Amino acid sequence: MSDPVRLFISAVPKDAALRDELDVCLKPHERGGRIDVWHEGRVGAGEASAAEARARLEAADIVVLLVSPDFLASDRHHHEEAARALARSAAGEVVIVPVPVRHCDWSWTGFGRLKPLPAGGRPVNAWPDRDEPWNEVTRGLLEVADQVARRRAAGGRPRAGAAGLPDVGRCIGRDAEVEALAAAVSRDLPGRVLLLGAAGIGKSTVSRAVLHRPEVVARFGERRFFVELDAAPDAASAAVALADALRVPPGPDLRQRALSFLAAGPAVLALDNLETPWDGGDQAGTEALLAELAAMPQLGLMASVRGACRPGRVAWSAPVELRPLGPAEAEEMFCAIASEEHRGEPALAELLSLQEGVPLAIDLLASAAQGNDLVNLREEWELSRAAVLERGGGARDRLRSWKASLELSIGSRRMTAEAHRLLAVLAVLPDGIAQRDVAAVLPDAGPAAARVLAQLRLAYFESGRLKILSPVREYVSAAYPPAAEDLGRVMEHYGELARALGSLRGRPGGTEAVARLAPETANLDAMIRRGLTGPVAARWIDAAAALTDFARFSGHTASLPLGPALEAAQRAGDRPREARCFERLGHIALGRSQHDEATARYQQALPLYQKVGDVLSEANCIRSLGDVALARSQHAEATARYEQALPLYQKVGTVLGEATCIMSLGDIALRRSQYAEATARYEQTLPLYQKLGDVLGEANCIKSLGDIALRRSQHAE
Repeated sequence: MSDPVRLFISAVPKDAALRDELDVCLKPHERGGRIDVWHEGRVGAGEASAAEARARLEAADIVVLLVSPDFLASDRHHHEEAARALARSAAGEVVIVPVPVRHCDWSWTGFGRLKPLPAGGRPVNAWPDRDEPWNEVTRGLLEVADQVARRRAAGGRPRAGAAGLPDVGRCIGRDAEVEALAAAVSRDLPGRVLLLGAAGIGKSTVSRAVLHRPEVVARFGERRFFVELDAAPDAASAAVALADALRVPPGPDLRQRALSFLAAGPAVLALDNLETPWDGGDQAGTEALLAELAAMPQLGLMASVRGACRPGRVAWSAPVELRPLGPAEAEEMFCAIASEEHRGEPALAELLSLQEGVPLAIDLLASAAQGNDLVNLREEWELSRAAVLERGGGARDRLRSWKASLELSIGSRRMTAEAHRLLAVLAVLPDGIAQRDVAAVLPDAGPAAARVLAQLRLAYFESGRLKILSPVREYVSAAYPPAAEDLGRVMEHYGELARALGSLRGRPGGTEAVARLAPETANLDAMIRRGLTGPVAARWIDAAAALTDFARFSGHTASLPLGPALEAAQRAGDRPREARCFERLGHIALGRSQHDEATARYQQALPLYQKVGDVLSEANCIRSLGDVALARSQHAEATARYEQALPLYQKVGTVLGEATCIMSLGDIALRRSQYAEATARYEQTLPLYQKLGDVLGEANCIKSLGDIALRRSQHAE
C-alpha cells in the first residue's frame, strides 16, 4: 500500500471550531489510509507545536487554508504558513486549496486566484446547513489527494521538503568518504562530523553526495538540507542562510524559528564552507549557533571546513579529510567532463600530473579541453599556467574559478602576513621546504607561518617537508611573487648549500652531503637558474659547478643547471668559469659513458685553462682525457695523457693529482700484464697517499700490489 497523502490544515484559533468540523469529515478517510491529516489542534499548545507545524508544512502534499478575516490578519498563518506554501507551490511541490470559512475579501492575496472549495467560494459559515459545504470540501480534497497519489505512483516530481537540495553532481573517487559520512549522520543518534580539506578538493561535492545517499534519504526523508555559507561572514548571516535553506519565511525571530523547525523532528544538515562565518570575526557567535544545533538529538550535523581547524563547542567525531585523487580517478573525472576519446592519451597523463589530483583543477581543465586538442591545451598551459583553470563567467565563483576558490583561503582571517610571505616563498621552491630549513628561510616567524598554512590547507607536511600542490604553486607564483628580501635570503640559503656540500662526495661528510642535497635538487636548480639571470651570476656559476660531483655520484644529473651556467659565463666573458663549466659537463658525460661528448667538452675546456694560466685545472683536464681513453681501453693514448698531466701536478705541488696519475699508469701496466712496471708505479704512489693521509688511496694501492703478487702466484707476498 502506498503512503497516505499528507494534508496540512492552516487555521487561526478563532476558527478552531470550523477546523474541527472539517476534521470530523476527513477522519474516516484518514482511518482508511487514504490521507494523513495534521493541524495544530492535534498537539498541545506552545513552542513545540509551532515547531512541529513548520516541519509538517514542509512535509505536506496538500495545504488547506481556512480563510477568514483573522487568518488574513495573522502574521503566522498568512505571512508565514501561506507564504511558505505558495513558495512550495511555485516549485511544484505542494497543492494549495483555499477554503473560505467566514466572509472576507481575499482576492488580493497570493492565493487569491486559486480555485476554492466549496465551488464558487461561498464561506462555510454562510450556509444554512454547514454539513453541505463540508461534504463538498471533503470530496474536493479527496479528488486532489487522488491526483497527488497518481502523480507520485507515476514517478512525478520529488516529494516536498528536500526542495532546494542541490543535485549531487559528479562525485568520483570519494566512495569511502561518502559512505563513512553517511553512516555517521544516519545513526540512531545522529553524529556531528567535520569534512576537512584544501581549496578545490571537493568538500561541497562530497557533502551533497552524502545527502543523496539512500540510507540518508531513508533516515531523514524530505528533511535534508544543504546550507551554503561562503557568503555568510558572521553568525547572524549564517542564521539567515540557514533559514533560507529551510524555507523559513522572513520575519521576527527568524533564527529561533529556523532552529525550532529543525528541532521538530529528525533532520540532517550540511553546513558548507563553515569556515567563512567562523573565520569572519564572529567565532564566538558562530560556535554558539553550532552549539544550539548540536544540542538537537535528532539532528545529523555535517560541516565542511576549508583547512584543518575544528570549531569549538561541538563534540565532533573523528574528522574526514579529503586527499587529492589518484591518477585513475583523475582520468575518470576528466573524461567524464571532457570526452572519453581522451582516455589513455599520453598528453592527458602529463596534464593531469600537473594538477596533482585536485578535483576542481581537473574539472576546470576538462572544461577547457572540450572541443580542444590536448597537445594544444598543453601548450596553452605552458603559456598561461593556472589562468587556464577558469570557466566562462566564473571570476567570482569558487566552483568555476581556481583563482576565486584559492583566494578564499588566502584571504582567510587566519592568514597572517608571515604566512603570506612563506606561501610566496614556497611557490618558487618546487621541492617545498625541509622543516629544518623553515626557520632559516623565514627567520623568527617561519614555524608559526608554516602552522598557519598547514591549518588552512594551503600547504601540507609530508616526510619532513612543507609542500604545496602544483595548482596552488602555479597560481601563487604568478599572483604573489616573494618580496625581494625574502627571495634573496632563500636564494642565498640554497646557493650556499650547493657551494658548501656539492663537492664533498668521496670526502669526509660526503654521505651526509648527498643525503642533504638529494631532496633539494629541484630547489637548487630553480634558485641557481634565478641567480644566473641576475647581476652577480659568477657565484651562481660556482654553485652549479660545485654540484657536479654530487650529481655524478647520486644520479641527479637531469636538473643540473650546468648548461645555463655555461651560457652565463660566456655572456659575461668569464673564461675561467666557462672552462670550468665545459670541464664539469665532460665529467657528467664521462659518468654516462658518453665518451665522444666527454672528450669534446674536455678539449673545449683545455685551451681556456691554458689561456688563463690555470695549471692545476689544465692538469685535471688532461688527466680526464686520459680517463676517457682508459675507459675505451686506448692504453697508449691514456698513458700519454697521464704522463702529460703528471709534471703539471708536480709543478704546482698537488700531491693528490700526482698520486692519481701515477696510480692510473700502474693500472694500465697491470692491464697489460706489465707487472714490474705496475709494481714500480704502485710503490711510487703508496708514500704519496700516506703523506696525504688518504687511507682509501693507500689501501687501494696496497691491494693492487697484492693483485700483482696473486697473478704471479707469489702467495706469501
